[in-house]
Amino acid sequence: MSFNPLKHLLMNSFKNFVGLLVLTSLIISCKKESLTPVEANLIPIINPPIPKANIKYEQYRLNPKKDTIIYHKSGAVLEIPKNAFLNSKGEIVTDSVDIEFRTFSNPLEIYLAGIPMNVSGNEQENMVFESAGMFEINANLPEENLKVNPENKINVSLNSFSNDSNFNTYDFNPDAKVWIETGKDSKTEATKEDELAKLPKLPAPPKLTTKAAFKIIDERNETNTLSEYRNVWFEPVDGKQVGYSSKDIKVKDLKDGTYEVTFHSWLNLQKNSETKVICYLAFDNNLDYSKALKRYQKKYAKRIRADKSEREKIERDWAIYDRQLKEYKLFFAKSEIEKAKGSQKIIRSLEVNNFGFVNVDRPIDYPQGAIITPIYTDENNNKIELKEVVLIETGKNSLYRYKNDIKFNPQNENLLWGLTEDGKLAYFTKDDFKKVTQNNGKVTLKMKIHPKELKSYDEIIAVLFPQ
Repeated sequence: MSFNPLKHLLMNSFKNFVGLLVLTSLIISCKKESLTPVEANLIPIINPPIPKANIKYEQYRLNPKKDTIIYHKSGAVLEIPKNAFLNSKGEIVTDSVDIEFRTFSNPLEIYLAGIPMNVSGNEQENMVFESAGMFEINANLPEENLKVNPENKINVSLNSFSNDSNFNTYDFNPDAKVWIETGKDSKTEATKEDELAKLPKLPAPPKLTTKAAFKIIDERNETNTLSEYRNVWFEPVDGKQVGYSSKDIKVKDLKDGTYEVTFHSWLNLQKNSETKVICYLAFDNNLDYSKALKRYQKKYAKRIRADKSEREKIERDWAIYDRQLKEYKLFFAKSEIEKAKGSQKIIRSLEVNNFGFVNVDRPIDYPQGAIITPIYTDENNNKIELKEVVLIETGKNSLYRYKNDIKFNPQNENLLWGLTEDGKLAYFTKDDFKKVTQNNGKVTLKMKIHPKELKSYDEIIAVLFPQ
């Protein structure tokens, strides 16, 4: 047998590598099982369970030396005054600032962002937060994160779906890993009709005559004040026909495209004998009408464009609100859905005290009535392990995280979901919960497991709430 020194060297190197690999694996394994306090602090408290489906930020760059208003795709409005940002030295920032912003309006969005909702930061705490609106806002320069200038705070208005006033505002402190109460928000309600009615009124455009239109004729030629209206038709705004033989007729331009025509009766010259009719100017042929309409459109072009833009914005905002309300209702029982008609939009506004997560919240208890130790299986009765397990209870805009025992109220509708070891969505539906007859002890929960990896909010909500 011949001796091959190269082969011998390679074999010894391989053995040493394997030994080092095993030793390294043991060290890593030990670290996972027993984290030092420093290492434990490196674990992020905000931990999105499905990173690909995390709620995305909208990003903006702005000049901090002037007032700025940002309209977010969620319907939120950010009013940012000039000099709103401080650097690490406490100096007012004058260079361009990058803003990132996102909102959360239902339990699934909160879950996907990995936001803790327990009240005290203690996982054994028996209360969680119920949200009436939540957002995250951050501001930075390329080289550093910025702070809020307490003298020039940002105001955020966001859509809400609860008109209850029993909510407070909270900032999340990532160092202490707790929510800090900061005060109260302000709440307003409006209908689409209210918002449209508040728009500045445009002068009325010219009209074509109808059967109600009339001319003014000064048969006695006693005054020249009506001469400019000799060939003008007046169209009553209310559409009612008028016809008066009067001692005197006066026309007043109301400066909004309408005219006030006042008739003084022959029979009685007292004030109460006056009849006033509000009218548009009108034209009895299409040619004159077209000319008048073009003059009107040219004269008021800027105001017409502004009015159109504002009306389109109101329509867009209401479309966003209606879509969000539709998704929000998926998490609620029928009785709560009836209360949330959507004819009124609820807006909550608050000042930003600190950058990061800001929540309009109130503490609520964990569900009561049943506490079980779940044994999770797939649909073939094979045992499975789940992580990131949460339960939602219809009627509450919150979620309950569980690692071991599951608390729920059998009288309410419940939905539970979690992730398998390979990252697939496993869920236990409202109808599944209705079949659970045991309120304590070990209970087998046969989970539905979606076969594919889910990568977005829309994909996940379609699975949990199939239409």
